[in-house]
Amino acid sequence: MADVGQNSPTREENHSKNTANNSSNSNQDAADVLEYSGWLWKRTRLSHKWLKTWFCLRKTELLYGSSAQHMTKRIPIVGAQIAETTVDKKQFAFKVKAKDRKRVYFLQAENEDSQQEWMQAICFAKAAGTRKDQSEACVIQ
Repeated sequence: MADVGQNSPTREENHSKNTANNSSNSNQDAADVLEYSGWLWKRTRLSHKWLKTWFCLRKTELLYGSSAQHMTKRIPIVGAQIAETTVDKKQFAFKVKAKDRKRVYFLQAENEDSQQEWMQAICFAKAAGTRKDQSEACVIQ
């Protein structure tokens, strides 16, 4: 079992999902999800410390910052690569690499369910943001 130490997410992790209201179709699918937000741990680029960070997936961008009111950075999702990782022996970690960027973002969720929900939401946002003539399957590596 991997050591997640004191930098692990706590039970305080909060997710909220806001979906589009579509009265013509009672079955909402993942493409209808407009926003997904909550706390994740993010590994810093230079010091490689893990910091609790607020994330909000809005359409085709993953916004993040110190709180919901201070989301100052963004990761474009269209064309991004999403995959599970065991970086720093962290459980429930995954990585996001934006298309045409060198940086890889390492993120950690509180538990496996949360990890899968985040990865799936990002993947669906990525697929939804692709032009129809460039159809892209939702693939999590």
